[in-house]
Amino acid sequence: MLRTLFQSDLDQLLVIEKIVHVTPWVEATFKACFQSGYIGWVVEINKKIIGFIIISQTIEECHVLNVGVLHEYQHQGFGRKLLEHALSHAKQHGIGMAYLEVRRSNSRAISLYKQMQFHQVGERKGYYPTVSGNEDALIFAKSLHEN
Repeated sequence: MLRTLFQSDLDQLLVIEKIVHVTPWVEATFKACFQSGYIGWVVEINKKIIGFIIISQTIEECHVLNVGVLHEYQHQGFGRKLLEHALSHAKQHGIGMAYLEVRRSNSRAISLYKQMQFHQVGERKGYYPTVSGNEDALIFAKSLHEN
């Protein structure tokens, strides 16, 4: 089941975040997103959150800030479903462009984004911290005016 993300979901989000991300967001980062009015959705199975997405949006564009799906539920379309829902929401609100950053090494996510007609528009050198230094981020964009 796909539903709106609530602040009361924070504990489950933190569990997913720590499992799936190399340098996970901390609780304060999630709380700052809630305080800033960012929006998100979760996929729930048997009352357990197995994935989430958080976006920020302005009048003209949205930015995918974070996506996470538990490993045992990856490759089953849940990440795509979350992203499609977020983009549909943005499009319904008249937003024309969507942006996201992804680790250069995250080939599975990059493949999904390309399948969904995102195009690389730039990169940020050393954007993501890693255990042994920093990793570049690739910047992707998608027009929401396209089909």
